Amino acid sequence: MAYILKILSPTHIHSGEVIRAMNYMIKDDKVLIFDELDVISSVKYNELLNDDLLRNFATSDSKRKEYNKTLDYYINKNIVEDSVVEKYKLVADNYVGNLSGQEIYGTMVNILGSYIPGSTIKGVIRTAIIYDYLLNKGIDYIKEAVNYLYSKEGSCYTIDDYILYEVQENYGINKDIQRDPFKFLGVKDMNMTQNRLGIYQETIYNIDNFIPGNVIEAIEPGDYTEEFDFEIRVNEKVSHRFNEDIIRYFEEKELLRVLYQYSKDIIQDELEYFKQNKHPAFNSKEAIEILEELDSINNLDKPVLRIGKGKGYKSNTIALAIKKLDRDYYVREIKNIAIPYKYNKNYEFPKTRKFVNSAVSPKLLGFTILEKVDR
Repeated sequence: MAYILKILSPTHIHSGEVIRAMNYMIKDDKVLIFDELDVISSVKYNELLNDDLLRNFATSDSKRKEYNKTLDYYINKNIVEDSVVEKYKLVADNYVGNLSGQEIYGTMVNILGSYIPGSTIKGVIRTAIIYDYLLNKGIDYIKEAVNYLYSKEGSCYTIDDYILYEVQENYGINKDIQRDPFKFLGVKDMNMTQNRLGIYQETIYNIDNFIPGNVIEAIEPGDYTEEFDFEIRVNEKVSHRFNEDIIRYFEEKELLRVLYQYSKDIIQDELEYFKQNKHPAFNSKEAIEILEELDSINNLDKPVLRIGKGKGYKSNTIALAIKKLDRDYYVREIKNIAIPYKYNKNYEFPKTRKFVNSAVSPKLLGFTILEKVDR
């Protein structure tokens, strides 16, 4: 069965790279983004030692705004050849307005444009499976795992390790990545078909106030990936060496089920958060309506997936399973389970949510939907 992943809200999967001011320019309501090598090769020979240019290259302090000059500044100063304008590699809608030379946190791109790494989707599947596994095993199993892990001073192991690998009485967890059952599941990298990008200012909402976050490059709602398959390659001859309870999930119908259920519980938890934690300047009503719409379209055949930046702590750990099974235990132990931990006065983790756009019309990050494609 073939699938596509459709983007429902701005989605940022950080590439690890930051787009510096001299590698972009604003034209009308667009941000043109350039390859740094193209910019460097377009510097006029007699301007190679230009003070402005060298300071921009040398500084890594984004707060020194006087050094953060966008590419059009250097073109207008006759430092960079104006022919470079035709060499832009990406174009994005500008939702920030005056960027003031701020650095932009880049999303994943390759020679064809933006893409979603297969490892990102595999990571969501892995988390959904482990979440379902923990719900089935029950709270006593989780408590046993937590007590084991955090009784080991300096332990570098996680709940995932406890589940996936053999626990040896006197030697700890035998973490051998060759015995990770998820090696039998693969998803390829997926190029986006329309390469629709937007530049957004992140805001951190932590109940009491708003804190400016990063400026991010995000894949726009409405874009979708090329077709892909789940690559399930279970080797029956050696599967007994792995956690067979996990391997039983490696069937397409079961993968869709756990993705649906996991997303349903995440969305419900987000709804609870925004209904309980309100700020007079934040349009909670709109955030709640968005989440209710996502809940209504999430189903077994077309599960919603939340990916990338902004998906929150519960999307990566067992916290949601603990909270669902035993809220009192969650409240007591979350500060020990979450390392490093951050929580508000009610020990609700996380204490923050991130959104883009204004607080009057907030957009939540990273929601997508998995759709089947008839071949």
